[in-house]
Amino acid sequence: MSGGDSAVTGARIEVTAIEIVAAGERARVQATVGSGAASETWWFGVPWDRAGDLQTAGNPFLVATLPLAAAVGGTVAIDAPVDARLLHNLQRVLEIWRGWYPWVRPVRLACDNVLPASAATRMTAAFLSGGVDSLFTALRPRDAAAPDERVRIDEFITVHGFDIPLANEAAFQRLRERHRGVAGELGCSHMDIVTNLRETRLREVSWGWIAHGCALAAAALVLESRYGRVLIPATGGYHDPHPWGSHPLTDPLLSTARTTLVHDGAAFTRTAKIRLLTESPHAPGVLRVCWESRSDENCGRCGKCLRTMATLECMGALARFTTFPAQQVDVRALSRVRCTESWDYREFGDLHELARRAGRPDIARAARQAMRRSRRRERWHHAVTKLARVVRSVVTLKGAGRPRS
Repeated sequence: MSGGDSAVTGARIEVTAIEIVAAGERARVQATVGSGAASETWWFGVPWDRAGDLQTAGNPFLVATLPLAAAVGGTVAIDAPVDARLLHNLQRVLEIWRGWYPWVRPVRLACDNVLPASAATRMTAAFLSGGVDSLFTALRPRDAAAPDERVRIDEFITVHGFDIPLANEAAFQRLRERHRGVAGELGCSHMDIVTNLRETRLREVSWGWIAHGCALAAAALVLESRYGRVLIPATGGYHDPHPWGSHPLTDPLLSTARTTLVHDGAAFTRTAKIRLLTESPHAPGVLRVCWESRSDENCGRCGKCLRTMATLECMGALARFTTFPAQQVDVRALSRVRCTESWDYREFGDLHELARRAGRPDIARAARQAMRRSRRRERWHHAVTKLARVVRSVVTLKGAGRPRS
């Protein structure tokens, strides 16, 4: 079965030799991805006691390769069986991406081995990174949730190889132990998955804009025989529906007949999520929002850390969140954070209003200054870019008018 544009040209990405192998203290499912000399091994590892849940279906690897295929164009050919529902819906994902990103190229999915529909499994899992979104998913009340979110979580999944590089094993061990502790306190089990996806050609594609949603889905589908439903914590939400790698439009389309993926918590703002975390006894020793540190710690200096710390301080809760290196926010550093995307301005706007209501004019002023400085930078950048285009045009015209020797 094939899908996509019949006139597709470009690269050929082959997914072959899917197998389960021993890898130290883990069982690993791996595949050869690429073509000829450009092929490489993509893999996912789980603890040995979960080896029986692994399978050699093509679903996780087809999903994982989709962002790369969208960037380079061409054909993805997979010789392993693939879920029929997933194969159909991946074409819809590509259509959505083409609507969002002008650089997405036509892709043909070639699969001659389609899995028949099978019964869904029962266990519900949720990804847990320690960030605001994932802790909200872990701790939120479910009684009044939307129907597909009104579920009990049985197991939390933490992935090594996404935020924390594979080489930083010590950091992941510390993070895993904290997450196991939270899972135990909530009466849930914990699963840790290790993958090399970010060390493959997938690094050629923007992780935030397109790749990470598929990477999360692939990690879930590695254990498709174990999970009937997997919650992916929402990032932006309905109030800020910008294009992003994990999105309420695309995440559900990465489901199979056996495993349903749910984009969880999209109806809540980041401020509302943080408010709930301040009311929980589980969050203060676990919250980790920083991706720039590339470890299990919050650096306390990047924009994400500073905004979160400022929000917690306005709520009178920062001192209880021991995962941050300081008990008060550096207001001057906060005022110099650069907004680069629309949601940066929205989050600073929310912080400004929160600080104003909380009687923190210093934080409100810093948030306002950060937005003003960022807008000035944007105007300067646009002016310089426009001037550069004019200069290039003049140089080109002058060159075209010179007589040939």
